[in-house]
Amino acid sequence: MTTPIRKKALATKTNQTDLFIETDTPAICRLWALRLLTSQKLLRKLYMDDELDPEFANTLGLTPQAHLLSATQLQRALVNKQLQLELQAELCLPEPLARNIQSLAQMMGLTALEQQLLGFVALVKTDRMLNSTAVLLRDIKKQQLPKILAQILGCNEVELQPLLRQNSTLINSGLLALESMPVFSLDDVFEFISVSFAYNLFDESNDVKRLLKEIVQQASPATLTLKQFQHIETDLQILLPYLKNAVEQQLPGVNVLIYGPPGTGKSELVRALAKKLTLPLFEVSSEDSEGDGISGNNRLRAYRMVQCLLSSSKNIVLFDEIEDVFAQNPFSRQAELRKGWMNRMLEQNTLPCFWVTNDHTVMDNAFIRRFDQVIALASPPQAQRAALLQDAAAKLVNAEEAMQLAALPQLTPAIITRASKVVAQLNPKLTRPVKVAALKHLMQQTLRAQGHQVDVALTRDALGPVYDASLVNADIDLLELTKGLINAGSGRLCLYGPPGTGKTAFCHFLAKQLGKPLLQKTAGQLFGMYVGQTEKQIAAAFAEAKQQDAVLLLDEVDSFLQDRRGARQQWQVSAVNEMLMQMEAFAGVFVASTNLLDNLDQASLRRFDLKAGFSYLKPEQTKQLFDAHCQQLQLSPCRHSAQRLAASSQLTPGDFAAVARQSRFRSFATAAQFAAALLNDVKLKSLDTAKPIGFLQ
Repeated sequence: MTTPIRKKALATKTNQTDLFIETDTPAICRLWALRLLTSQKLLRKLYMDDELDPEFANTLGLTPQAHLLSATQLQRALVNKQLQLELQAELCLPEPLARNIQSLAQMMGLTALEQQLLGFVALVKTDRMLNSTAVLLRDIKKQQLPKILAQILGCNEVELQPLLRQNSTLINSGLLALESMPVFSLDDVFEFISVSFAYNLFDESNDVKRLLKEIVQQASPATLTLKQFQHIETDLQILLPYLKNAVEQQLPGVNVLIYGPPGTGKSELVRALAKKLTLPLFEVSSEDSEGDGISGNNRLRAYRMVQCLLSSSKNIVLFDEIEDVFAQNPFSRQAELRKGWMNRMLEQNTLPCFWVTNDHTVMDNAFIRRFDQVIALASPPQAQRAALLQDAAAKLVNAEEAMQLAALPQLTPAIITRASKVVAQLNPKLTRPVKVAALKHLMQQTLRAQGHQVDVALTRDALGPVYDASLVNADIDLLELTKGLINAGSGRLCLYGPPGTGKTAFCHFLAKQLGKPLLQKTAGQLFGMYVGQTEKQIAAAFAEAKQQDAVLLLDEVDSFLQDRRGARQQWQVSAVNEMLMQMEAFAGVFVASTNLLDNLDQASLRRFDLKAGFSYLKPEQTKQLFDAHCQQLQLSPCRHSAQRLAASSQLTPGDFAAVARQSRFRSFATAAQFAAALLNDVKLKSLDTAKPIGFLQ
């Protein structure tokens, strides 16, 4: 019990002006810390059993003599020190911090008091003395905050209150976030966009771009042009003039949503648009200076800062990878409040913004309808992929090779450009075929890793080495039909006849003549196991064909267009209805093939512009096709074998193609051997049709 008396006795001999030592802490931080300690009476929190916390005493810059003072005596000493600092000339923020805040103030129009509050928050986060003192003040309520901050900053409480509202420049811009009250301590009241941002404010490089790296960065130059996006020409014809006028007239709330699978060039499209409009493009940052990802909420704050910082000049903004921005828990208490806030944000932005996502389904429809334009960006059509491949591969592949390599619709611009970049770095002494093979291999491996089925023989012509439309037995001139479709640009065809008679091969030929890719779908690809799934997949097939500007071939169409009079399930009727509706709405070339014309729904038959029957080869066609294959297989012609084949009534072009493929592993020495193999296939075909069914065998 004598300890306090001894301390008091010794304290009378201690000069209080010697209690403080010089530290690296800026004078303004000392003043703010002392104001906080004295006005909030926090000093007693530093004593335990009448002993001053030595670590905090060291933080405050107190000498060992401070331990000899009682709490009351030390409080008096701190007040005296505070008065000394108050009498000094106006204390300023550290020079680098003051300069960077001044740069932000010029861009955002911050007042002197807003700059002072911003400096205070930065120093609370970075200065040891001020931070340690701020942590002592806990359980702060919202109504207490203006008075506390006014006492610390030495300003009028009434003037400070507007700065703490959500519509204030500091908070509405996202520069500062005011946390929900009550908070654990004064240190937790305000938050920057990231922990490192406060330290960036002390950067001495005098480079504002470096300061704003975690907020916004100028987008990299475009590597593609709008020429590579001809498949969305309608969208571009609307978007370009709208954006130009919006920027000139400074229209608020201009937002464009772009969605589609990864690698389809969404970000590149925005860069190409910015280049076309000769406007600077700034991208909202997705990672901090340490390379760590920034959360969705903080990226939204960064976006708000971008809108505020760059609003004084003509710019456009790119906000990429927005999935975590819009994907929120709909059952949270703040969901409706946040939804309203997001809606207002989409209506009030001053700079046009492109919002880019791989998955737009995470977005509420209320958000989607607020975008001025929504653009679905899928992989470009085959012809554009081929042109991109030729450009990216530095003329390594010719036009025909490029079309063959670009056959897969999943081959996106990103895959093409990356594979081409790798091939460009290979040994220049390598031959062209080796480089083309390497290019093909790189693209195929990427596609396989993404889960796509890649044909090993991707570059093989689907028609094979021998094809002649005049050697197909159809009840219409196929060459004349092709010319007519080239002129018309659209048509709905139904091809029917036995298997192998050339229906699918003609579709490949037709697509090639039209200069379009062939999108082939089978019943197995479109039938779904759940109610409504088949209809969705039918609609998706037509949508894909439209987007790819492809000829759509539906094999086994009788599986979908069965006569509704015999339907036993409602889904069978709805699938037919969906198919008929999509057929009528499709403006391209649609081809349906079937072996069972009689099974088709009568209403569907009326919707086809043309029904063409395919049958077995005529004798003269058989001879000509046999001669063509013998020439291709380098076999000497055999008139006797040709006559034997012509006598058959069940040969098809498919039989010739199938037997000719055997030459890869089973060579034919003579034309007679080739003919014998064909006749054997016909015999097997005849046996199969005559085979009894089930228990009758």
